[in-house]
Amino acid sequence: MAATVLLVLSIVLCHHYQKVMQADLAFKEEQQQYRVYKSPSGKRSVIRLADHSKVILNGNSTLKVPHAFPEGNRKVVLSGAAYFEISGNARLPFILETSDMKVTVSGASFYMRAYPHESGQQLELLSGKLKAEKAYTSDIDNTAEILLPGEMVMLNRSVDLMEKETFNIQQRESWIKGQLKFNNAGFSAVVTALEDWYGLPVEIQGVQKSARNFSGNFGNQPLEQVLKMFCLAANCNFKIEKAQVILSLK
Repeated sequence: MAATVLLVLSIVLCHHYQKVMQADLAFKEEQQQYRVYKSPSGKRSVIRLADHSKVILNGNSTLKVPHAFPEGNRKVVLSGAAYFEISGNARLPFILETSDMKVTVSGASFYMRAYPHESGQQLELLSGKLKAEKAYTSDIDNTAEILLPGEMVMLNRSVDLMEKETFNIQQRESWIKGQLKFNNAGFSAVVTALEDWYGLPVEIQGVQKSARNFSGNFGNQPLEQVLKMFCLAANCNFKIEKAQVILSLK
């Protein structure tokens, strides 16, 4: 009986060891193929790609870039949010992939938001032209969208819906320049902007008793400093825990 138990335990441990080794090997192979850029929460990174394209990687985001672009395309993978200024090359298209969306451009500037903790993904085109499509096979509609400057698409995989709309280019340009500005903004608008800027979800507890607007210019100040000023005006408390912001309304 004891020998049987030892045999079973040995098999289980051996199987577990093989899985760990396979995962480690896969990680090392990925490191050999890609360079992985990461930006911590509340900070941005400016990245220059081999083709001279520019990327501003937002906080709490990861960008995987091949050490050498393969023949036929320039493909990168994003988890989080980033702004891209892509050098034009009609013979070598630039491809951005997220978990749910695929973007193809030859030369353009655009912003992509694709955080794993959010149900939807968002793509905004500032200049040039691009094609956006679902990165998965849809049971409803696989039609690609062609975007022109000032247009955006929002994709929600849970309902398998991708819609095209317009957006405020000047507001996005302020984000690109590192200008976190509020001009008489409402509570929900400020919360959305903070989620966008710092790459962290915001949970709201309680009910807002009175509508108060907020103004301020913060640049690249730490999240805690911005929240102190905002909560003073909005009559709320805040705490940051487990990679999220919790606002408690008084």
